[in-house]
Amino acid sequence: MTSYIVLSCALGELNLLTSKLGRLAMSAYLISAIFSTFLYGFFLAFRLAENGKGLDKAIYSFLIFIGISITLISVARVFVVWLISKAPESRFLDEARFITILMIALAGCLATEIAGYHGALGAFIFGLALPGGAPLGVTMVERLDRLVTGIFLPVFVALAGIRMDLITLFADMSRWGYFQAFVSVSVVGKFVGTIVPCLYFKMHWKDAMILGLIMNIKGIREIDYSAQWQDTKIVDNQEYTILMSSVIFLGGATSILVKYFYRPEDRFVAYKRRTIYHSKPGDELRVVSCIHSQSDVSLTLSLLDASYPTTSCPLCVYLIHLMELAGRTEAILRPHKVRRSQTRKINSYAADSDRIVNAFNAFERQNTTGSVSMIPYICISPYNTMHEDICSLAYDKKTVLVLIPFHQRYSVNGTAEPHNPSLLNLNLNVLSYAPCSVGILIDRGGSTAELLNHQVAMYFMGGRDDREALALATRMADNPAVGLTVMRFRKSSERGLSSSPDSKDNDEERLDEEVIDEFIRESVDNQRVVYREDVVKRGDELVDAIRQTSGMFSLLIVGRNEKKGKAKESCSIMAGLSAWSENPELGVLGDLLASTDFGCVVPTLVVQQQALIGNCVQQSDDQVSHLPDDTP
Repeated sequence: MTSYIVLSCALGELNLLTSKLGRLAMSAYLISAIFSTFLYGFFLAFRLAENGKGLDKAIYSFLIFIGISITLISVARVFVVWLISKAPESRFLDEARFITILMIALAGCLATEIAGYHGALGAFIFGLALPGGAPLGVTMVERLDRLVTGIFLPVFVALAGIRMDLITLFADMSRWGYFQAFVSVSVVGKFVGTIVPCLYFKMHWKDAMILGLIMNIKGIREIDYSAQWQDTKIVDNQEYTILMSSVIFLGGATSILVKYFYRPEDRFVAYKRRTIYHSKPGDELRVVSCIHSQSDVSLTLSLLDASYPTTSCPLCVYLIHLMELAGRTEAILRPHKVRRSQTRKINSYAADSDRIVNAFNAFERQNTTGSVSMIPYICISPYNTMHEDICSLAYDKKTVLVLIPFHQRYSVNGTAEPHNPSLLNLNLNVLSYAPCSVGILIDRGGSTAELLNHQVAMYFMGGRDDREALALATRMADNPAVGLTVMRFRKSSERGLSSSPDSKDNDEERLDEEVIDEFIRESVDNQRVVYREDVVKRGDELVDAIRQTSGMFSLLIVGRNEKKGKAKESCSIMAGLSAWSENPELGVLGDLLASTDFGCVVPTLVVQQQALIGNCVQQSDDQVSHLPDDTP
């Protein structure tokens, strides 16, 4: 068998904790671990009777084990929950409470040892009963993880390796063959036993095979079992060596095969257009709004309100509160539920989630016409795989936009604050794998309460990302409380297609002209909605023009336009600026506006149009215009 903690660690190292098959495997093993624990207790009691200790002693030992389990799950859990609820609200537990909980765990280990079972059973059952996450789980990881993984674990594995006798591995070939056949039958049986029910319930055969490989991952727990069996003379030196060799081989081979054959990001490739630009008039605007902390709420709500939800064109927001996985083994993506006051005291993250959700609920209630609906989610996962949860929700809900905060935060005076590099990688992963358009929201630390009463500017350089940004800005222009100015920067004042022989570049320029002409025809009134063109020759002129105008607005919208083609005019204008880019997820203009040296203090939205469509990357808009908007 494979233990729950071994599977959790292996999936974490393979970055598969948040994947579909990873979640399925973890859920299956959690159920398996609970049942196998009590079956193991029954088996040990049966062995006591078999060894001549008497049936009455075996039954007595098993009943004690059941009593210890009930005590740990009911009495000890209630006491620990009460102990945590009385602690001051913090990310970590204080020393006294933490030591008390450790003493209870050690008492459970001692009780199971006295009853004739392995001490780890008591700690495992007690761990199942404890609440995960902050503050208890985070405190345990902070205080014990370095000690256990840095000292105890390497020493234990080294001692297990020293006990192997490679000379006796092939000393008796017949015994080696029989025992190796027994191990192989066990592994193959588990592999087939996993695949058959999966195929019965119509799972794809490739996913079923990968799940079978995942269920056969081996690790530290199997090494512990082998050592216990050698200590109790269940296996001799040769059999112990065979078991250890099998664990090493299976642990390495299965992980390599799973990593090679399983790419969870492949399921996020949408075969339909999911963009604002390709949405039909009157379509519901479905948005995934990602929030890290309460400081991200104000600007996000102001931007959503500026999108002008109406009964004829409603807004549906899928809110995700993103939290790093800490102090627990399994990643979580689930709908948010209102917590009781005691639960909020036990888990400090629950209080933050409730405050964030309450703010979005208030935004929903303010729109009395019912044009806004909000569905909150909680996401707890490692930052390196958190994008899978975001993309999965966007894919399943058929959203057209993912809003995610910029990884860098700014103080009120405009200075940059220290940031977490993991958030940068998260944003880059979302940009790479999102099944729809993506917007990165840069909060400059100023007030956003009056955003709707101010002006919005959209800097148009040309390209698919700018067309997507213009589509969003056009929707905002329908709001009578928002003024919009679209500023197009051109290298030449002459309209029309360039003389470039590249037909793809000509198609892009033609589409730019079409969307600009439509915007002028349908939206521009030269009062509240204004369009203007500026002719620039070099990058420094572009920078000066943006610097002079950016301070006049309350929100800036730009396209990401990352690596769009050498023949485009906008690329030649920004060629010198790209060499100084520090934030690859923002593109050239976004990076310029986010730079503290530039001096812009206006909130900025950087938009990228849907990047992945079918088996192609960044197709031209007219090449996929025939595709329907909804997925099958």
